[in-house]
Order: sequence, then C-alpha cells, then structure tokens
Amino acid sequence: MQIKVADTAPAPAFDVGKLSTAFNHTADGKGVFEAGQKPIIVGQGEYNSAYGTSFRTALPRNGTVQIYDTSLTFDRLVDPDADTAPGAPFTTSTVAERLTTDLKPKMIQDEMGEAFEQEYGRMSGFLGVETPNAQAGLQNMILYGFSMPPTEVLDGIELPPGMEATPISSAADGTQIWKFTHNGVDTHPIHFHLYDVQLLNRVGWDGIVRKPEATELGWKDTVRISPLEDTIVAVRPIIPPIPEEWGGLPNSVRLLDPSMPAGAYLANTTQQEALGLPLMAFNPDGEPIDVLNHYVNFGWEYVLHCHILSHEEMDMMRSQAVAVNPTAPTGIDYVPSGNGRNRINTVTWTDNSKNETAFVIERRVEGSTGPWSEIAMVQTEDRVNLTSLSTATTETGAATGEATYVDAIGNTNTLYEYNVYAINTVGDTWDYSDPAFNNIPPGGGFPTITVDSRGTGQVAGDPVDAPTGLTGTLTVKNKKTSTVNLSWTDNSDNETGFLIQRTNSDGTNLVNATVGAGTSTFTQTVTSGVAYLYRVHAFSDTTQSSWSNTLALP
Repeated sequence: MQIKVADTAPAPAFDVGKLSTAFNHTADGKGVFEAGQKPIIVGQGEYNSAYGTSFRTALPRNGTVQIYDTSLTFDRLVDPDADTAPGAPFTTSTVAERLTTDLKPKMIQDEMGEAFEQEYGRMSGFLGVETPNAQAGLQNMILYGFSMPPTEVLDGIELPPGMEATPISSAADGTQIWKFTHNGVDTHPIHFHLYDVQLLNRVGWDGIVRKPEATELGWKDTVRISPLEDTIVAVRPIIPPIPEEWGGLPNSVRLLDPSMPAGAYLANTTQQEALGLPLMAFNPDGEPIDVLNHYVNFGWEYVLHCHILSHEEMDMMRSQAVAVNPTAPTGIDYVPSGNGRNRINTVTWTDNSKNETAFVIERRVEGSTGPWSEIAMVQTEDRVNLTSLSTATTETGAATGEATYVDAIGNTNTLYEYNVYAINTVGDTWDYSDPAFNNIPPGGGFPTITVDSRGTGQVAGDPVDAPTGLTGTLTVKNKKTSTVNLSWTDNSDNETGFLIQRTNSDGTNLVNATVGAGTSTFTQTVTSGVAYLYRVHAFSDTTQSSWSNTLALP
C-alpha cells in the first residue's frame, strides 16, 4: 500500500482535553460514555467521572477480586428513574442493592510440559478450567481442546425490541464473572465473541492486586492475560436483536468433532488407565471421563480464543454455548374423545419456535385459579417427531407447525384446561457417570442451562444454596485406619446431591465423593497419621453452590 501525503497546511492540533471532557458525566446524563455505552456491571471508582457516582477506589467493596476469593460482592449502577425519566443520571447502589455472584474458575496453560496435544506430543496452548480446591503450590488445571464438551455455558440476555440495556439488578440475569488463572509462560490476548467484557483487575500469585490500566477501562472484546496471575472479567451476554420476520434462530446442534464419526472415541481414558498412561480427559470437577463423539446442543454458538493466529490454530479456542429463550407456543386447545376407561384429551398447539428442545404440558381443573400441574415433558426429536413416555405424537416436518399430545385421562368426567410452554436445554447432557471409574452423579458431567418460553430463566438451573457449619470427628481404629464422620447444615431445597472433597493438609491427593439430596452426614475410612482438609458443596442437575467452610482434621 502506498500513502501519499498532500502538500498542504497541517490541520489544527487535536484537542485532547476536549475529548476527555466529553467523556465526563453531565447533569442530563448525556456524557459520551454514560449515554453511548452499555452500563458497566461492577461499580468501580475509576468510573466515577463518567457516571457522576461515588464508587469506592480502595478496599473494601472497590470491585476487585483477591487471590483466594471464590465470589464477589459488589456495588452496581442504579437508574432510579428508569420508568419515568429514561436517560437520567445513574446513582451508586445502597447496601440493600449490592449483588453477590460466584466466580467461574477458568484456566490457561501454554507450551510447557503440562500443555501438549496427545496425538503427536507437541507442546501447545489450551484454555480450560481450574479444578476446585486449587491453592498455592497446587494449581490443578483441566485443559480442553476445541472438540471437548463446552464448559462456557451462558444464559443469553434478551432485550425487548427498541429497549436499551439497563444496569444489572439481579445476579441471576445471566451475568457471570470469570477468573482466569494462567500457569504458562506467554501473555495471551484473549478475544471474546458475541459480547464485550469489563476487566475488573488482575491479581498476582503473590497476592498483589493490579487494577486495569487507563486504556483498559470500559468495554473490551480482547483482554491480555499474563502468566502467574489471575485475570478477572465480568461477562454480560446481551444477545443482538434479530429481525422479527426471521422468527428466531435454530440451535447449533452438532457433533463435538464434526470431522469424526459419531461414537468415535475422542478420549479413551479407561484404556489410558489400563495401559498405565497419563489420564488426559476430565470433567470440570476433576473426575476422569471417557469422551465419545456425540451431538451437543450449543444453542447460539460463539467462541473465545487467543488472538495470536498460531495459537488459535493450535486449538487455543473454546466454544461458548448460549441459551436463548424459545418462542412461546400459541393456539393451545384440546378435543375430548373416547368413553369409559379409554377417555382421552388430544391437546394441540402451534409450535412457533425454531430452538426448543422439549415442550412442557400442564393441566388443571377447568375454571380453577390454582397452580398448574406438570403432566408431561415431550422431547423434540430432530424437530420432526414429538414423543412422550406414553404416547407417540407427530409434528409436521417443517421447523415449526402444529403439535399434539394425547392425555389419557381414564374414566372421569372432570373437565380440564391445558397450558404448554417450550424449553431449550443448552450444553452437554451426556451421562458421564461410571461407578467403576469416577464419582460423577448419574445424569451429570458438564454444565447445562435450561431456559423457557415464559422468560423465567433457568428451569433446572436455579441457584443452589451452599451448605454451612461443616463439622467432623476423627476416630482412630488402629495404626493403619481411622474413621471420619462429617455433618453439615443443608440450606437448599433443590439440590440433587452433595460433593464432598478431601485433600491432604498440603493440598495434595484430591479425592471426591458424593451423597444424595437431603443427606447431611458422611462417613469415610482414611489412613491414620495423615492430616486432612474437607469441604462440601451442593449441586443440582445444572449448577452447583459455593463451597462450605473448610474443615481441618488432625
């Protein structure tokens, strides 16, 4: 490319001061940043000039994360006149308006002995997750190639047509905070597709907090992540609007590795163990797994990756699975038929969605104002056949159309009314549990999110309250074995089980165990003469709580 410079008088010098002033808060709320950018997620004092707010710049509650933090409580922007005066200046949240969210542990490792691709043994760079209970001297990392199941699963935030983004008001609106731990040697520019992120801070493994540089304030689509420190970003996945006439978008449902046949091993960990070779595949909790090539619903599929070309090509890239609410069905009706014990109600509705994975059919007595009772969840099979546990039903071969469900009501004269809504479950639902190989609860393995056409967010992923008050006793049987008896307070009413995690007092020898829902005790035989650390968290089918207190046993 050739650049020719005109032989004319130079333009006036650029006024940097005027530009800086334009970004400052104004009384009418029309400063360049506050009026032209989406509201920040986490309140930090460095944004006070842009918003006219009074966020703290020093601890506590200055919007930064410390090295051992597993959650963040933060102040946020508040729009006090959102309904009456859109665009009015923001204010700082009060104590009652603060939010708390858990940190999602992420991991980077590059070109060292721990990061290599298995087929040829070449050093590489990978993204992944940090395993639970990582600590100084024990950075437990799980590295994933692009073809491994998704660990970045997000609840997409959908705005009504014409509506601008308002400040975050609920920690459960789909926002996540990611804490990247980098145990490698290179600095990587990590690039996020679909959304921009707010860089909160970096914290070195020496515990020193490093705030963003001036050029890193505001929204960024790329953040540099350097070795031997944690980099924390806030993610709010506001999805772009699509034309209404499109009628939504279908999910990205594909094989984990489209270049391989379905059923092929992507990771044969059982065989690796039998041959005495290193184990290469784990779920996010650190449990060994076999991975067979299978179909996964990635929802709206985007990626995050290192923006160094050679690194993203060497597999330093991960899919992000974004769940978007399906469109609600309409025209819900039913037709009674049959007699005696063979009476049925044939429920019909119009399927308006291109991305549902199932329909939920509800029923109540006609004229009742009481709650609906779920009578069936009908899976969408290849968007052609709808199948319930008891009755086969069909849908037109088109992406949308009429759908039916047959409710066998039996010998009753009761009149009913029906409701139907669509759900969309995004993420890898494969059952990785194997009692002979790992401690994964049946039906679980990787994170999933379920959203529905009612806009109620996660159906099966509601937050699970963490257990508290973990206590325990140690009974010495003999010189070789002892018995540990643990107990805790179950604070949740929607868990499907508890994960008990044990390490030696120095953080080595991680061992996991699980118990079922409603259980608040656990007994285990251990080796005498070894000091242990225990902690517990609750989990459901799609999410998990934060950890309980850590219990040290001598």
